[in-house]
Amino acid sequence: MLELVFLLLPIAAAYGWYMGQRSAGQSERKKAQVFSKNYFEGLNFLLSDQPDKAVDLFIELLQVDEETFETHLSLGNLFRKRGEVDRSIRIHQNLIARPHLLPEQRDAAMMELGKDYLAAGLYDRAEDLFLKLIKEPDHSEDAERQLLHIYQATKEWWKAIKVARKFGRVSRKELKPIVAHYYCELAQLATDPVEQSKLLDKALSTDSRCVRAMIAKVSLLQEQDRAGALKLVNQIAATAPEMMPEVLDQAEAIYAALNLDDQFINLLHSILERDGNVSCLLKLVDRTAENLGPQEAESLLLDQLRRQPTMRGFHHLMKLQLEQLQLGQGRERVDLLSKLVEAQIKLRPIYRCHRCGFPSHSLYWQCPSCKSWGEGKRIRGLDGE
Repeated sequence: MLELVFLLLPIAAAYGWYMGQRSAGQSERKKAQVFSKNYFEGLNFLLSDQPDKAVDLFIELLQVDEETFETHLSLGNLFRKRGEVDRSIRIHQNLIARPHLLPEQRDAAMMELGKDYLAAGLYDRAEDLFLKLIKEPDHSEDAERQLLHIYQATKEWWKAIKVARKFGRVSRKELKPIVAHYYCELAQLATDPVEQSKLLDKALSTDSRCVRAMIAKVSLLQEQDRAGALKLVNQIAATAPEMMPEVLDQAEAIYAALNLDDQFINLLHSILERDGNVSCLLKLVDRTAENLGPQEAESLLLDQLRRQPTMRGFHHLMKLQLEQLQLGQGRERVDLLSKLVEAQIKLRPIYRCHRCGFPSHSLYWQCPSCKSWGEGKRIRGLDGE
C-alpha cells in the first residue's frame, strides 16, 4: 500500500501543477481581456475627440514598476508644464501610494508632487513635503530652493533668510544679493526708523553693492544725517550710475542743504560723461539755465542731443524754446508739438526687466513676470535714458 502511495505522488504533483497552470492561465487571460477592453475603450475616446478621458484611461493601464517608474514621473512633469496640474498631482500621488517603491523613488515622487502643489498654489502642502525632503542629501538643495519660492510668494522673509543660510558655501554666495532684498522687504514693512536702519544695514552687510538698500537709506538719512546720505549718494554714483535718477531730487536737496551746489554740478557732469544719463542731463540743463541763462542751457542740450538723441531731451529742448518765444512767433505750434511729445513719452514704459524684458512704468525690485530680483532698470535709447 505504501509503495502505491509513492507511485501516486508524482501523478498528484503533476496534476497539481497542471491545474495551477490552468488557473494561472485563466487569470492571465482575464487580465488580458480587461486590458484589451480598456485599451480599445481608450482608442475610442481618442477617435471621438475625447483625449482627456483617453489619457486618464491609459495612465491607469500603465502599471507602476521599476521599468515604468520614470515614465510615470516624466508624464506627470509633462502635465505640469502644460498647466494640467490636477493630472500631474494624481499621477505623483499614485506613485507615492505604491507599497513596493524604493526609498529613493518615493523621495523623487514626493519632490515632483511638491512642485505640483507649488504650481497649484497649495503652499502649505508643498512646504510640508519640502521640509521632509530637506533632510535627504540627494534632494536637500532642490527642496531648499523650492522653499525659497514658497516663502517669497507668501512674503515670509525671515523664513526665506533662514533657509538661505542652510545652503552650501557656493550657493550662499550666489544668494547674497537676493537675501539683501529680503532684508530690504523687511525694512519696508518696519514702521520704526531705527529698525528700518538696522535692517538696511544688514542688507548692505550681506551685499555691499545692494543699490536698493542704498536708495532706501538715502531717504531715511536725508534729514537726520545728511553727511551719511551724501556718502551713499556718491557711492551710488560710483557703483551704479544708471540708478542715479532714483535719488536725483533727493541728492540735489542734500547738496543744497550742505551748501555744496558746485559739487552737485560736478557730480552731474561726471555721471553724464560716464553713463550718458538723460535724467542727469536734464537736471544739469535746468541748473545751467538758472546760473548762465537759457541760451547756454539750450546749447548744452543741443550738443548732447547730437551725440545721444532722446525723446525726453527733445521735449526739454522745446520747453526751453517756448520760454524764449514771443506770442505769435510760432509759439502755439511749438506748444502743441511739445504737448504731443509729452503725451507720447507718458505712454512709453520707463523700466524693463533685463532678465525677461517685462516693461513697466514703476520700478519693481522683484520682476512680476520672471520673479528675478534687482533686474529692473530704466530703459535706454530714444524712448528712455
